[in-house]
Amino acid sequence: MPVFVALTASGAYMGLFVLGLPVSTFAQQFYVSMDVFVLMAVPYFIFSGNIMLHCGPSAYLFRFLDAMVGHLPGGIAAAAVMACMIFGALSGSGIATVAAVGAIAIPEMLRQGYDKKGSMGLIVCSGTLGQMIPPSIYMVLFATLVQGDVSTYFVAGVIPGILVGVFLIVVAVVRARRLGMQVKPAASWAERFTTFKKAFPVLLMPPVVLGGIYGGIFTPTEAAAVSIVYSLLVSKFLFRTLTMENFLLSARDAIISTAVIFIILGGATMMAVMVTYLKVPQALMAGITELGLSPLMLLLAIIALFFVLGMVMDPVPIMYITIPILLPVLIEAQINLLHFSVITVAAMMVAQATPPFGMALFAMSGMFREPISAVVRGTLPFLVVLMICTLIIVFIPELSLFLPDLMNAR
Repeated sequence: MPVFVALTASGAYMGLFVLGLPVSTFAQQFYVSMDVFVLMAVPYFIFSGNIMLHCGPSAYLFRFLDAMVGHLPGGIAAAAVMACMIFGALSGSGIATVAAVGAIAIPEMLRQGYDKKGSMGLIVCSGTLGQMIPPSIYMVLFATLVQGDVSTYFVAGVIPGILVGVFLIVVAVVRARRLGMQVKPAASWAERFTTFKKAFPVLLMPPVVLGGIYGGIFTPTEAAAVSIVYSLLVSKFLFRTLTMENFLLSARDAIISTAVIFIILGGATMMAVMVTYLKVPQALMAGITELGLSPLMLLLAIIALFFVLGMVMDPVPIMYITIPILLPVLIEAQINLLHFSVITVAAMMVAQATPPFGMALFAMSGMFREPISAVVRGTLPFLVVLMICTLIIVFIPELSLFLPDLMNAR
């Protein structure tokens, strides 16, 4: 049964037959859940990411990074992770990042002697960085749920996202050295400059989008629209890869992805409303008070819950089911919502790469026609890294709060 059907049906059943609410309540809640201006950023960022995916700028980005560090031990693996970090900032989508960077990086890694399972696992986990590094679709969804400022939530993910990327690079380099991976000759400075010129329009997009937000030029929703215009102009006039075929393909994929997110949002909102009517958050808070859990122990318990749910559910329904229930508990426990947003997104990164239902695993399996079990085996070492980084973020809230506090102090 589709997730949105299960959510909508269970919410409707509780409302109609348990609480006796009128049918109009459900239609109203379904509509109101989507009638939020900032949510317009979601389809815009998805469309922009799909344009970047189908028009091929990721190839120029990876070749530049490979020219810079590919001659070092484990350099091509490091270049792949950095490409995922940057492309994730362009697209805001983990699946698009896995597809775009994986198609370019993995064949090159195989040519240099890397094993296929490990290469796929590295890209699967690195691709999830697109959910943390701004502009992040998950941060937009979280900020909408808690009625927070999207730009502040964006900046909270910068340092943790870089931290996760550095950890993945270190593990990939150590693994490459241990396996005795060959290295290629260093690229000439002329070659580096040539690849930089081709990659420069791609590298410029995050500063344009984020600089416009934090410079007060446009809102996050307007920034998402700007990212579409930028992607179209670059793909059409600089890379000359934009055709009507891949434009329509990008639009189709964006429509499908947006429809999935919004219909899950509507169903989850109905479920959350019914849970609120039944006073589940109050009962949960009473239970936590009775157990005497400290804020840290509460966070660890929530992380454990997210990890378990990530094995059987996609990140979007996890967020929309749990956060409305947990929000009163978090406020009562005086847990900083900015810090919790980064913890949540870090846990969703793990969920996206966790078997048996991690979407990034299926994306990679489909791309290279490998059994899902092979992708899972290659992913496990790097999945442990994501989990460790999630715990580090829990224990060091300053990683999430330093930049927002710095912005507010200006």
